[in-house]
Amino acid sequence: MADPALDRRWLAGEPGALSEAHSRYRSRLEGVAYRIVGNHADAEEVVQRVFLALPRAAYRGSASLWSYLYRAAINGSVNLLRSRRRRDALAREVATQELVQPSPALSDPEAQVLEGEVLAAVARALLQVKPQHRRVLVLRIHHGLSNIEIAEQEGLPPATVGTWLRRGREELRTALLPVLRDMDADR
Repeated sequence: MADPALDRRWLAGEPGALSEAHSRYRSRLEGVAYRIVGNHADAEEVVQRVFLALPRAAYRGSASLWSYLYRAAINGSVNLLRSRRRRDALAREVATQELVQPSPALSDPEAQVLEGEVLAAVARALLQVKPQHRRVLVLRIHHGLSNIEIAEQEGLPPATVGTWLRRGREELRTALLPVLRDMDADR
């Protein structure tokens, strides 16, 4: 898989080396990532991040470029799984806290039931949003991070964060539309 000529071109800073490395290694790296994360979209995202980070990466030629990219894809996949586990654990913790400590502002049982139904509908709709879009939405809405902070945390360009936020909002709005129609019909 390794190509010493491509490695030399990359280390020499040739402009076409990144494109050639991408076309040569992308599909195999996605296969590696897929075997770890179990999802094609997540595997593509991991490999995209690997190639986006490559120009500023610490690769200096001590191993082949293929070996470096292979290890980066494995590390990126494992990091994705870890962040997913942390996110899921946080969601379970928040859900448990809300069940144990209902909102004090809602003393009316009907209002509490309605709030629970609305939150459940939003949670179901949020699961229909693409994972990368959902992640930036949660970081923005729940954690209050700015586009720049999200970009730094996720290792993405700020423009990508903005695009993913917009698309995530559109996907969430589309997923919530039937629920909102049902609520209007019940009035």
